[in-house]
Amino acid sequence: MIGKVLAQYQISEKLGEGGMGVVWKARDTRLDRFVALKTLSSEKLADPERKRRFAQEAKAASALNHPNIVHIYDIADADGIQFIAMEYVAGKTLDQWIGRKGLRLNDALKYAIQIADALAKAHSAGIIHRDLKPSNVMVTENGLVKVLDFGLAKLAETATSEFGETATVRAPEGPNTEEGTIVGTIAYMSPEQAEGKKVDARSDIFSFGSVLYEMVTGRRAFHGDSKLSTLSAILKDDPKPVSSIMPDVPRDLEKIISHCLRKDPERRFQHMADVKTLLEELKEESDSGKLAGITAITATGRKSRLPWALAGTGVLLAAVGVGLWLRRPAPHGFPKTVPLTSYPGQQITPAFSPDGKQVAFAWNGEKEDNFDIYVKLVDAGTPLRLTSNPADEAFPAWSPDARYIAFLRRLSGHVEIWMIPALGGAERKLGDAADAADADLEGLSWSPDGKFLALVDRSTPQSSYGVFLLSVETGDKQGVTSPPSGYDQDAGPRFSPDGKTLAFARFHSALSGDVYVLSLTAGGRPAGEPRRLTFEERFVWDLDWTADGRKIIYSSGSVGSPSLWMISGSGGTPEPVAIAGQNAVSPSIARVGNRLVYERDLWDSNIWRIPGPNSSDQKSLPSRLIASTQVDWEPQFSPDSKKIAFTSSRSGSYEIWVCDAEGRNPVQLTSSNGPQLGSPRWSPDSRRIAFDSPKSGNSDIYVVSADGGPTRLLTSGPSNNVRPSWSRDGRWIYFGSNRSGDSQIWKEPAAGGAAVQVTKSGGEEAFESADGKFVYWAKRGVTGIWRVPVEGGQESQVLDVSSESLWILADQGIYFFDLRNPAEPALKFYSFTAGRTTLLRQFPKNTSIDTQSTGLSVSPDGRWILYTQFDQAGSNLMLVENFE
Repeated sequence: MIGKVLAQYQISEKLGEGGMGVVWKARDTRLDRFVALKTLSSEKLADPERKRRFAQEAKAASALNHPNIVHIYDIADADGIQFIAMEYVAGKTLDQWIGRKGLRLNDALKYAIQIADALAKAHSAGIIHRDLKPSNVMVTENGLVKVLDFGLAKLAETATSEFGETATVRAPEGPNTEEGTIVGTIAYMSPEQAEGKKVDARSDIFSFGSVLYEMVTGRRAFHGDSKLSTLSAILKDDPKPVSSIMPDVPRDLEKIISHCLRKDPERRFQHMADVKTLLEELKEESDSGKLAGITAITATGRKSRLPWALAGTGVLLAAVGVGLWLRRPAPHGFPKTVPLTSYPGQQITPAFSPDGKQVAFAWNGEKEDNFDIYVKLVDAGTPLRLTSNPADEAFPAWSPDARYIAFLRRLSGHVEIWMIPALGGAERKLGDAADAADADLEGLSWSPDGKFLALVDRSTPQSSYGVFLLSVETGDKQGVTSPPSGYDQDAGPRFSPDGKTLAFARFHSALSGDVYVLSLTAGGRPAGEPRRLTFEERFVWDLDWTADGRKIIYSSGSVGSPSLWMISGSGGTPEPVAIAGQNAVSPSIARVGNRLVYERDLWDSNIWRIPGPNSSDQKSLPSRLIASTQVDWEPQFSPDSKKIAFTSSRSGSYEIWVCDAEGRNPVQLTSSNGPQLGSPRWSPDSRRIAFDSPKSGNSDIYVVSADGGPTRLLTSGPSNNVRPSWSRDGRWIYFGSNRSGDSQIWKEPAAGGAAVQVTKSGGEEAFESADGKFVYWAKRGVTGIWRVPVEGGQESQVLDVSSESLWILADQGIYFFDLRNPAEPALKFYSFTAGRTTLLRQFPKNTSIDTQSTGLSVSPDGRWILYTQFDQAGSNLMLVENFE
């Protein structure tokens, strides 16, 4: 198999082998990255049950999106070989890290917390691992944990252990494992699993306790001379107390392990999230030097603190014992996270002053009507407002001498770069740049020598956005990066502390990017080609360098659930910055003072409904139709008026969902495990849904049955293809694509075939007219809605609306949101017959309409209109003291 190519994967070496097949290291020749391929051996392809379980492993794991769960890229057949392509993790399995005396306390807690977090995520999605063991946990050199092999998740029926395959007493007819089926690796089974009973998440908690026992002691909790004796020990015996093997083990940790390993599921911890919380608190005390057997675990699994005092030598000796086990001195200070701002509205894009004592940021004010630049002392004081222009401003950047702050001012169709004294005063314009359309994809960074500002711009309206350097003295600009063909844009530039390297995000599609670095000469010229550091293909919100210039901290993830990560400037495996939690973006690290500040987003979008033009009750107030605590957006009525398709992150990743026309009975259609699916569009017969997703690296168009099932890839190649829609006869699918070098409207046969270019002057989203004669479309970052005959020809502007306006084509005209004044959104209708625009509804002031999605839909009978609204849209700034 070495050297063999399966699809686009070229196999380079064998990594391991198990009962389900062989795992290989391979290179993805299309995306130029290493992956792990899990293949099912040819002699087992004839076994339908094994083949089915193999597919179910991929399905179970791909439904999860978590930094500590191995990422599944694809499942496919090639040359008669079925395989799963998954994230390649450079490291060793946990059993290879565990020595005869177990792990150091700090390492054991660090790994255990990550494993617990991964299992808690799986359990919240209704998935049970069922075969947790040290050999199914990978640990990188940097301490990042990846849980592998969900092949024995609740969907599966049989498994392989180190003793050989366990017997399957009875295979169930449905997807759930039934009583009488013994599944899992014997040494780590729960008692109910060993007896072949039905299991739930508490079975994983028992297995986790067995793994944690081994991590701490270096010995298995249950072990016999044979399979039967091991099973007997699990069912009847308690393991040897941890403290009898490791006398210095903290009592709280021993109690956690014991609580996990209780025979009766009712007496164990009931939720893995509770276990994770206890371990985190234990690690906090360990890191702070306070851990010396001073806490106790109650029967409910919650912690209760006991009064204590340093009286006598016993406590002192216990503290010394723990200190020796940690094998390292206590840190200079325990990291602490506190709010830096807690004002109404949104505080965004923070930046530390060079001395680390002040933070500049943008705030839309108490009235939440306009973003201006503010400066605040870290320790005290009311923020100082620097700007008062009616345009929105963001991305402040301090000059190296701390005298000035540069920032971006966003106007219609372009941005301006300004600077202002840090204590307030007259502004000075430095230059202009093209509007990057999505404000999250901008950025500003001042070079350490004070000569340049790095920003996002493009040389022509047709070219992609790259990183440019603007001379502060002359205003001249020079390009330093240019995305290659098939890439969307570069964004978020940031100079390293020594000014010799520029870090930035390069996007493969609108929602899929990675971190890159570029070496610079003393004059700001590129010294070589950009080098890719991450291979995650997720949205990236800003980045910064650590004070020593050795690492880069960045925010990435799905829209709606980003978190902070850190990676070496020379590459390697990213590590999560756990102290920041979820919804963390725009990190800034102080050059002195060991401080981190970041933006914590607090937002929740839901789908609302108002009466349409054919409703008998035009005065009804808007009502929330589809809602959850996560993101719900991009609603689309089916042509038969019976269902609504929408995008939601309620399952942990962005997926396509379908519900009835009243918002009831939601059903998840897709399982992407990370890449953000969106823009669902119905076929004319209401039987299929097209959508876009960057799960193949670049964004492509997919089609799925409205009843669920496998997705079908429509587009291919290195280009980005977004926002599909169907022709009226269902034969074609329109979409925006940059395959010609710039974004244009294309169409491709719905059954597959050669794509045809429709527009010539740019385009991103299109709809075919009711009579099938014209295509109406909008251009990214360009004002207006346009049309062209379906066979091509003269392009003409139909409606002059903002480039950010949401719109939808109907039989008699165009519905659109007028967002020229975002604080007072208005829904309007342009009639083809009358040739004029009328106001349908003026929304209350400060109604936050979602402008980033395709979230506007009118029912075919004209009775209802759906749109997406942010019901919670705010952010504040969080400060981390003693960050490193």
